[in-house]
Amino acid sequence: MNAVRSTLVLGTGLALALALGACGSKDNGCSTNPTGPGCSTTTTTTLPPPVRTVIKSGSCAGIDVNVLCFFDPFTTAQKGDLDVTVDWTFPEDSIQVLVSTGSCTLDQINGKTCTFITSDPAAMTPKPRVVTVKSVAAGTYQLYIGNRGPKTESVSYQIGLTTVGAAGSSTASVGKREAVGPYASQVTAH
Repeated sequence: MNAVRSTLVLGTGLALALALGACGSKDNGCSTNPTGPGCSTTTTTTLPPPVRTVIKSGSCAGIDVNVLCFFDPFTTAQKGDLDVTVDWTFPEDSIQVLVSTGSCTLDQINGKTCTFITSDPAAMTPKPRVVTVKSVAAGTYQLYIGNRGPKTESVSYQIGLTTVGAAGSSTASVGKREAVGPYASQVTAH
């Protein structure tokens, strides 16, 4: 009697497993034709990889202590992450990197009425320094590099813009903003 009962339970379990397995395996032919009727489709959008473009590079020499070097304005044609790499001659010098929207005069900078997208604090390190500002709108900007000394400096820079895909984020963010102390005078990069 137990043998018959065991066989019935085993047979019923096997029949149930086959029936349930058949229910889950019906794919409406989707395994061979994924876009056929009754098949769900998944769309994957792949953005192009980030592209960094060098916008401008140059140098400025003879920057005395507490003097700010003014560079010609530059324009970005599209939204992206702006980066400015700055290097200088003497590791003991403290260098400040500033980027404004539009152009400013020395009086505006010293009077704290210039609008900066970033004003990195004067520091000796890291050398070279890379200042990055995320999600910068297309527009015109100006770079200034200040020397807080103790020696007369020469600096070099490179400005890059990294863009991702056809559409960027609509969230704007800005770089660091530090106090910009008065500068005694200015020089213009040649």
